[in-house]
Amino acid sequence: MACNLTTGISLDCRGVGGVEYFYVLDATGSDIDVTATAGVVSAISVGGTSISTLSGDMFLFEQVKQTSNLSEAVNADEANGTVFYNSTFNAVFNKLDATNLEQLRLLAANSKLLIIVKDNNGKLFMVGNDRGAVVTGGSSDTGTAMGDRSGITIEFQGFHEAPMYEVTVAEA
Repeated sequence: MACNLTTGISLDCRGVGGVEYFYVLDATGSDIDVTATAGVVSAISVGGTSISTLSGDMFLFEQVKQTSNLSEAVNADEANGTVFYNSTFNAVFNKLDATNLEQLRLLAANSKLLIIVKDNNGKLFMVGNDRGAVVTGGSSDTGTAMGDRSGITIEFQGFHEAPMYEVTVAEA
């Protein structure tokens, strides 16, 4: 594996933070195959079936403005000669009810989820790359004061060898 730098990073226009929505597909027991060039995914298949459009093949979960986030940590160990990436996506839902609690249960039960997050800059990113993601935490809370959230938070994590992929597969 070549480790030679190929370019630098220059300043770009400013953007905004936050998450608009995300897509989920249960890939438990299936291989996630991606066609990626320079960290950008142009094709995805799960269990040999091509994902032709995100909104047609995956479930859409809308997010409350300014509540959810996607972050990624680089984990490098000089002594062991290893490096890996940990994507963490926190999703928030403002309604505590049986339907949302059941979705939380189903998401948490799956051992491999294909998750694609759309940020507020219009970019799509994959959580977990080709290994998938899992629910690693979350909470259901009524809040205390009248102005507190009564809802659910869910944390997803994906571990992989390369930084999270940007996705260019059509949304439909």
